[in-house]
Amino acid sequence: MRFRLTRLMMWMGLAAAATYFFDPDRGEQRRKEVRKRIDRMRKAGEKAKLQAGL
Repeated sequence: MRFRLTRLMMWMGLAAAATYFFDPDRGEQRRKEVRKRIDRMRKAGEKAKLQAGL
């Protein structure tokens, strides 16, 4: 029973995320913002790696 509830909650979360990102009104802007955040994190990671001498 516990795993069934866990699986249900996981699928509900995935459905909510998909609805959030594929919203016809604001979905494109949200996806664009996420791409920008990922790019900034990637650049910060590369910068930190260079500073650490790796």
